[in-house]
Amino acid sequence: MQTPLTSSGFTIGVCAADSSPHLPSLLNFLLREDFGDSAPLRRLIVVASGCSNNILASARRISKSDARVLLIEEPSRKGKAEAINRILENSEGENLVFVNADAMPEPGSVRKLIEMAAEDETVGCVSACPVFEKKPGLLHDSLGLMWSAHNLLSLRLNHAGISNHSSDELLLVKRSFLSRLPTNLVNDGAYIGGLAKSRGLRVRFCEGAKVRIVVPGRVNELIAQRRRILFGHIQVWRKLGSPPQTMESLIIRRPLFSARFLVSVLAERPKSILTLLVVATTEIASTILAMVDWATSSDQHTVWRRFER
Repeated sequence: MQTPLTSSGFTIGVCAADSSPHLPSLLNFLLREDFGDSAPLRRLIVVASGCSNNILASARRISKSDARVLLIEEPSRKGKAEAINRILENSEGENLVFVNADAMPEPGSVRKLIEMAAEDETVGCVSACPVFEKKPGLLHDSLGLMWSAHNLLSLRLNHAGISNHSSDELLLVKRSFLSRLPTNLVNDGAYIGGLAKSRGLRVRFCEGAKVRIVVPGRVNELIAQRRRILFGHIQVWRKLGSPPQTMESLIIRRPLFSARFLVSVLAERPKSILTLLVVATTEIASTILAMVDWATSSDQHTVWRRFER
């Protein structure tokens, strides 16, 4: 029998930086979305760091039109972890849902996260399933392979009950176990998932909760993004004592499982050999750069260069 949804409500937190052109559309969508009477939205907190005047003007109008919206303006970026800490300080309700400013949840996705969290009191956080618009070209084929593998791996680890990694594009977190993030943190989703697992809580993945994301449009952007993420995974490993269970860590720790998993992914994409070579090349380059970064300093990438589409 499914547990009724919590009646204490929840908070949505959005971290916006630089131009964030999609922010007004995202806020209007979230304020119109039906989350159900048993899980009311109590606060929508927006931390706008170094945003343009046009975006700030739109966000201010939205904030004035709805008392649930709290707009926190920062003249410059201090890193996403600091923005999340501002959200944590002002949040209300049992659950906190983080949405990236350049992401767009599909209708009903947030509610699906809430429902999954309500089914089991041992759940600490629930990630949505990232999707993006497919375009022709080898780069997008490579991104499609990477995200397909990411989502399938997340689903399998979810079913096995052993996941310790969550994605930050759209993420529900139980506020009871998360009070503050380290200020120099790079990968907030990976850290939150690892922290939940270390506290004996389950890390879940909701395949039915889709969230549309922005992906790199150039190879150099992909390498820069992966370089930062891999650096962040090393950082989470050092902070929590266990690496995020992602493809790159499982290749080293569970090579047989990884080989079987990759074969199953490629079996569904028989023409992906060239794509796999591109993915492997970019991953090797990104890994080397991330390791060089870590050897140079363990306090990098807190504020990263963003790309817009």
